[in-house]
Amino acid sequence: MSMWPNYHRHNLTGRPHPGLGYAKSSNRDSGWNTRWAAFTLTLCASVFLVLIIYDILASRNASNTVFESPLKVSSGTISSSLGAILDSNKLSPGEAVGVSAALRKNLNLRRLTPEDEYFIVFSTAGTFKYMYIQKDLKHYFAFRKPDGSFSNSVKPVKVSAVISRSSGTIGSSLWESMNAQGVAAAVVLDFADIFCWSVDFLTEVRDGDRFEVVYESMVTPSGKVVTRRILAGLYNGHETGRKAAFDFKGGYYDEKGDSMHSFFLRAPLQYRRISSYFSQARRHPILKIVRSHLGIDYAAPSGTPVSAVADGTVTFAAWRGGFGRYVEIRHAKGYVTTYGHLSRFAKGIRVGKRVKQGELIAYVGSTGLSTGPHLDFRIKETGRFVNFLKLKRRSSTGVAARNKTGFMTAAHELLPSAF
Repeated sequence: MSMWPNYHRHNLTGRPHPGLGYAKSSNRDSGWNTRWAAFTLTLCASVFLVLIIYDILASRNASNTVFESPLKVSSGTISSSLGAILDSNKLSPGEAVGVSAALRKNLNLRRLTPEDEYFIVFSTAGTFKYMYIQKDLKHYFAFRKPDGSFSNSVKPVKVSAVISRSSGTIGSSLWESMNAQGVAAAVVLDFADIFCWSVDFLTEVRDGDRFEVVYESMVTPSGKVVTRRILAGLYNGHETGRKAAFDFKGGYYDEKGDSMHSFFLRAPLQYRRISSYFSQARRHPILKIVRSHLGIDYAAPSGTPVSAVADGTVTFAAWRGGFGRYVEIRHAKGYVTTYGHLSRFAKGIRVGKRVKQGELIAYVGSTGLSTGPHLDFRIKETGRFVNFLKLKRRSSTGVAARNKTGFMTAAHELLPSAF
């Protein structure tokens, strides 16, 4: 007898087999079907029980396994030595030596400053994983490897650009007014530097003047601002009129595309007042005779720094009669400037020395024929003395013609109020 139930059987033609077709089941077959059903039910119950037991055991194993949260982080600024920072974070002496050695391969640890940041990463169980220092837009890593040794790497810091706008009215000073609007100190200083050729912020600022500035900050994932750059600025003053500046290809230009960088500084020093102007007939305060005064006297305290008004070469640095200590500088385009009644020369100023615009050359004094501390400043244009205050401030460069359309489009988008 077959061990399987007597199901309908078919031959290869798909038709019922003539001898095994539709015959009724016997009592023996009915008993076998009952036993088969019982066997199947028992088997399913056993499998189900095995699965339940497996699940219970797996749950127990899972409860006994420690799943650590990946990391915990200690961070701060480099306000003390690296060794002190590692010690305060409970690194072992061996770990501290390994971390320092790994970092030192790519980073001069002596040049770390309070501006730099550190991040020390541990497992939740307190195991040291790695450390990195953020300096100059780079991450310097020290990793602990599974075998206990240390490795290092350097990766650039991912920064994002944030554009900020600020505007306001001048009250007491540019510094205080911009600072009151939340403008960072570095941006205020840059604003003053950009406009220094067109606005004298010591003498021309008036209450009610307006300013506007658009600047870009580069921010790290930790929120630290690493750089700021002015994209556009506007100063609208009672004395100065409207002055605008736009950053374009590394330089600053006004709304017409002319460079904000003038060939000359507005003055060779920070002065209190002009005590004597350019004149063809002035009564000399000591000689008591009328003669020409072909320069400008800037009254200032003795020791006030004096700067070169333009790039050039020192052609004289010594005593010259009634001018006392005296410096002469030859510039491009046929210009020569002179600086008289100086108390002393700056270090390194001598004949043949190349100087840059704004570079310190001497200090205010009262040497020679002088009634008090001041700077006698003169300028020659192609061999003839001219009035510096009436000399047109020439731009050093301008936006190239091929870039003019792009510049004007960008400028209008950044600061429409300048047009």
